Amino acid sequence: MTPTYLKKIVLKAEHVDFTRKLRPSVLMRFFQESCIAHTEELGMGRKMTLDKGFLWIVNSEHIDIKRMPEYDEEITIVNYPGKTLHYFLPRHFIIKDKNNETIIEITAMWSLIDEKTRQIIDPGENGIIINGKDEGSEIPPIMGLPPMDLKNKKEIVANYSLVDINGHLNNASYIDIVFDLVDYEIIKTKSLKKIYCIFKKEIPLGEKVEISYDNKDLIYNFQSPYFAIKLIFE
Repeated sequence: MTPTYLKKIVLKAEHVDFTRKLRPSVLMRFFQESCIAHTEELGMGRKMTLDKGFLWIVNSEHIDIKRMPEYDEEITIVNYPGKTLHYFLPRHFIIKDKNNETIIEITAMWSLIDEKTRQIIDPGENGIIINGKDEGSEIPPIMGLPPMDLKNKKEIVANYSLVDINGHLNNASYIDIVFDLVDYEIIKTKSLKKIYCIFKKEIPLGEKVEISYDNKDLIYNFQSPYFAIKLIFE
């Protein structure tokens, strides 16, 4: 059986936005934290990675949302590894409500980089073995998003408050940045259903990056040489 991480959380004010529903960037943080905790449980945590100069990074995320959980709601987080694909380690993340109904699913691709060279390493060659299995019911990983001609421009900066332990813009911070560019009425009145993320290059502390963005009805696209994100509401 595939080893699985489980954790129950009651959503507090710090976890939700002005709609009193789970903030998408907090969803990302729940996912990251559960991945880290599970690698520790599996004996592949800090001593095998960070202390040896290896950093976990997220390459892509495919997120399907039936509904966002709300303030004061109890949820169960389920997280387990998929089958390793040479340099890439899939992770599957599920949120269930109190009725054991799946309300959010994520499939993400992770890899390890060398802290000094910032190049991807082969985890198996460095003793990092995580035995996972794809159960067959998971949503598929996303491998790319097509380039688009987007009319709006915005400069973003990898400020101190947005940068994580790896010294680069955290993937949860990307989500807060793009949501600042979504019409608040859309966030207030529509339901977020899908998030697609591709992370191509790191944005290190202090770096400035211009992004392009646009929307057609309830589909928002954000692109730069460093990342691409698509949000779909309904």
